[in-house]
Amino acid sequence: MPANLQNISEKTLFLRIAEGSEAAFEELYRLYVPQLSSFLQRLSHSGTATDELIQETFLQVWLHRDKLPDIEHPKAWVYRIASNITFNYLNRLLTGERILATIGNKPETAHNDVEETLHLNELKNAVAEAVSLLSPQRKKVYLLSREAGMTIPEIAGQLGLSASTVKNTLVSSLQFIREFLLKQGYHVSWSVITLLLFKK
Repeated sequence: MPANLQNISEKTLFLRIAEGSEAAFEELYRLYVPQLSSFLQRLSHSGTATDELIQETFLQVWLHRDKLPDIEHPKAWVYRIASNITFNYLNRLLTGERILATIGNKPETAHNDVEETLHLNELKNAVAEAVSLLSPQRKKVYLLSREAGMTIPEIAGQLGLSASTVKNTLVSSLQFIREFLLKQGYHVSWSVITLLLFKK
């Protein structure tokens, strides 16, 4: 596909995502992931980190979807987000290695399944706590979207709100939950994507 036609197609996906289309979001994900995966693996030099970096990238796309209609070059915008996230990851990694070297510890190389399960349960509890702190309106919109799997137009119709109000409410709710998790010491990762964005 010629570059200009591909750009038009991607801009169309951006417009649909801005309207709350999860189908368009998943289509964009499938379109970008093969190339983005190779790009991030070269940047991070870590196959295991690549998936998490991709999920973080698409979380940012979803959280900032209100900006998507104004993006002229979708691919460049997504790649810039991915690059910034990867550089932040490498910075944290370097800082962690320096701390470990200072205190004389060696990083663990094996995953502990029990600890990982406990961490995930704690994360789910933290998300539930954040949701409980949302205002009644935000909580209702969030639960209809994430628990009932309703689209933005469906929620708008049920609650008698405009689609833009529902979209803005969802964005602000997700931002509140993310900020709450960060304050609790959780880094947004694949787990948060699973809990916040995708239907069960």
